[in-house]
Amino acid sequence: MTFLLGWKDVLRPIRDGYRHLFPAPDTGPTPEERQRQRAVDQLKGFTYFDTFEQLQMWTEGESDPLQRSNTPLLVRSVSRRDGLGKANILFCHDYAGNYHDYEGVSNTGLDEEEYACGYMQFVETFIYFSHKLVCVPPPTWTNTLHRNGVKALGTILIEPQTLGSEKLLQHGDDGLSFPFARKLAVMAKHYGFDGWLVNIEKPFPTASWDADILKAFLTQLKSDLGTEKQLIWYDALTTSNKVSYQNSLSASNLPFAKACGSILTNYCWKENDAANSLHEALRENLSLQRIYFGIDVWAQNTTKVSHPRITYPEYGGGGTNTGVAVAKLAELGLSAGVFAPAWTFEHFPRHGRDVERTMWEGEELPEAISCSCGDCGKRHRANSAMPLVGFARQYSAGSDAFFFTDFSRAFSTHDDREKHVLFGGLTVHAQLGSQSILPLNGASVTSPTLQHRLEDIPGRTQLVVETHNSLLSSAKDTTSSNRYWVLPLFKLDMPAHRPLQLRISFRDLTDGNLCFYATVSGTKHLFTAHNTQNNCVLNATIRAAPSSKLHPRLEELGVYVNAFEAKSTVRLAEVDSICIQRVTAEVSLQSHDTYSIYNIRTAALGEGDTRHLRLCWSHASSGRPVEGIPFSDVTGPFSYFALHIDGVDLGRSYAVEHILSADLVDQIAKREVSAEIRGIGFDGQVLASASTMLQF
Repeated sequence: MTFLLGWKDVLRPIRDGYRHLFPAPDTGPTPEERQRQRAVDQLKGFTYFDTFEQLQMWTEGESDPLQRSNTPLLVRSVSRRDGLGKANILFCHDYAGNYHDYEGVSNTGLDEEEYACGYMQFVETFIYFSHKLVCVPPPTWTNTLHRNGVKALGTILIEPQTLGSEKLLQHGDDGLSFPFARKLAVMAKHYGFDGWLVNIEKPFPTASWDADILKAFLTQLKSDLGTEKQLIWYDALTTSNKVSYQNSLSASNLPFAKACGSILTNYCWKENDAANSLHEALRENLSLQRIYFGIDVWAQNTTKVSHPRITYPEYGGGGTNTGVAVAKLAELGLSAGVFAPAWTFEHFPRHGRDVERTMWEGEELPEAISCSCGDCGKRHRANSAMPLVGFARQYSAGSDAFFFTDFSRAFSTHDDREKHVLFGGLTVHAQLGSQSILPLNGASVTSPTLQHRLEDIPGRTQLVVETHNSLLSSAKDTTSSNRYWVLPLFKLDMPAHRPLQLRISFRDLTDGNLCFYATVSGTKHLFTAHNTQNNCVLNATIRAAPSSKLHPRLEELGVYVNAFEAKSTVRLAEVDSICIQRVTAEVSLQSHDTYSIYNIRTAALGEGDTRHLRLCWSHASSGRPVEGIPFSDVTGPFSYFALHIDGVDLGRSYAVEHILSADLVDQIAKREVSAEIRGIGFDGQVLASASTMLQF
């Protein structure tokens, strides 16, 4: 049938195992240009390797402190009941090549907000993907993901143009000791992320090929990573040393999937592929939750007839219909691997947040929206019947012993001086590594007019609780069902057989009509603070009722408003932070620990294009980690450091060094200015502060 095809079709490399024979010509930067760019990217906190030689040379000592994440993974409380009929969601994040400036460790001014994974409570694992040999997630992503309980994985990628791929499997004489496996495991621990996706898109040289050697490499890498980290095999290379996408768990990829413990399939599967994979996994004693079926979000776009992008369902899959595939996988008890979820931002410039809501919640697209497909309203129609949130597993916020949020978003505003000194005249800046656990979406179930929203003010974000343009029920004319309104904020799952300490910093603007509630095993407990208008801190102890069941659990936290008459929009409360932790002897002893910040100084580093000035400091603490409260291998009890120089808010640093912007250095040159550093704990409390005068 070849004679029916055009010559372009005959010669075009396709994803059938022959693409390695047609490697794309390298028309990009020269090796020298790549090396210079890599040095510049290192100052943004980025770590990646283009060649095996670079990987071979890496040691822990040669890494920059800016490249390490400091936030430990907050281990979610997982209830079997919550996962019934839902699919675990893995994201494979490939956003226009990645390693963008807004993902760097220094806050960056922006024209508009970028992608920041707005539905983390539904995401189990997040793979950072770039077309590098070895791709480490930026510490900003790892810090934010860990704070929200999401695993962060890097990528090992061998593509058709990769040189020396056989070096990956170099081993000792015993055939069981692999130096690169050990190095990759050490790298994950050092930079603080949670494992690797192994994606091999090119056959190994025939003379050196042995499927058992690759299996042994994967087995060692998984062992060296340890039980708390994850290794995932991508469905490309088969046991016959061919790139042949199975779109399923099959005999051709099973040995590698078992060695890794997980597999992410290609995205062109059909229902039979998923059903057969289920049976294969059960037969081989592989966890169904570790079988991720790929879904290509971009498949909904217009593509060439000769080379269509296809994902489940075959017609119209991906994009705003991503939930359809997730629903099918949830029905089968399998997991979903969503490729390129930032499609919402990349394909719809300036409408990313709206389209993200369409994909996740089924909301209608904005009327004026357009895209390069040419028929946006028809092609990307909202699917309100099968949105992602309806079939993705939703995880509880926090862990079983600790919860904290200060409502920080990945983007924020700043004052006029910072606008010009730090952010090039732009009014919004990225702070990707600071995104906190954010509240549930939606309005009150008892009164749709009662809602919450996040409000950015210079230096921070607050949660605003308000009503919207409606006459609320009068207190003198209420029935038992509408004398109050309930607005859930967070879904939790914390054992409550021992007391839990609740601390909320907020302002009540209702003159006493508002309080907070905590639901323990179905029973609501109300907590009121008597101060109004001014800043108020509610300190309360959550205890299970004596009549509660044997294993009581804290299930929900929200706002409780007594009914009152109101016209138009009414602002009810402003909330700054919420913390919940176990009441233990260790927590009370923590107040006697001592913390300090000292030796604030500057250091001039680099040369040429990488020459810069850093603010540096040291820290110390007594005592020991408190059970349940996060503790960093990098910064100990400190979650981050708040920095100010000459009255300018530099934002947060998650390391003990911070690069000063060239514009700021120019402005304070030849002056002696104040430098202030505050160390903030994982519970939001100021643990230590120090200031000094520095000569520039």
